[in-house]
Amino acid sequence: MKNILVPTDFSNTAYNALFHATKLMEGKPCNFYILNVYNGFTPIQKRIPGKEESELREEESSEGLKSVCHRIRLDDAEGKHTFEIHSKRGNLLNEISNIFDQEEIDLIVMGNKGRSEIEAIFMGSNTLDVITKFKQCPTLVIPKEIDFKPLKKIAFVTDYKRSYDAGLLRPLIFMAECYQSKIHIMHVNEEEKLDKHQTANKNLLMEYFSPFSYVFHWMPLFKSKTTAINVFLDELPVDILVMVNYEHSFLERMTREPVIKRIGFNNTIPFLVIPYED
Repeated sequence: MKNILVPTDFSNTAYNALFHATKLMEGKPCNFYILNVYNGFTPIQKRIPGKEESELREEESSEGLKSVCHRIRLDDAEGKHTFEIHSKRGNLLNEISNIFDQEEIDLIVMGNKGRSEIEAIFMGSNTLDVITKFKQCPTLVIPKEIDFKPLKKIAFVTDYKRSYDAGLLRPLIFMAECYQSKIHIMHVNEEEKLDKHQTANKNLLMEYFSPFSYVFHWMPLFKSKTTAINVFLDELPVDILVMVNYEHSFLERMTREPVIKRIGFNNTIPFLVIPYED
């Protein structure tokens, strides 16, 4: 991963996502693109007589980005990372798409809440929009102000119903290589046994993960898959949760329901969502 995009709204949660990303890539040359998108509804922090609201929003976006960039350069001790700021007026998804095309972005990193931090929700609307609507790039969601931990244990949830290629799993494999992680492959036991297609996909995963230590887990269905995943994460502390979001997948069904805003999977660990395009 060479190019990482980190949107910010200047909240502590957004800055922690940026800091987390730099720690994740510590010691590795990497370009960070820090993006702030504003529009006519963006709150103005300080009104100045004689200045138009549009001008004030533009200035606050620009100055806020300069401040974030200065702070992260101080916090990024090794100096192997470059930082580029982008202040844009418009729509977040459109601007993410533009930078993705221009800079060949490998990963998007976002905090799990926006400005309204008083709401106890799993994901802010911006983060949820990026996961569900922008499917050209993986998204790493960082919970509010968690401390960075080396990714020694990776949980990968799968139903074995899709055949994943090495390119799709590259972000997971990259992280496992960086930290020599143990990969915990978790499957919710909806059937008595896997069919031939699922078995073939499981064998393919074993081939991809052969350079690493890995173990398979079967979880009972409980009341729902969400409950099963939460129980799994409670019983086996891991450092990151990884899921692939494909059409009609469990994750896609969840993210279409309002309940996703109240469900925590385990919002004390990062959550990597990899999009799948048929």
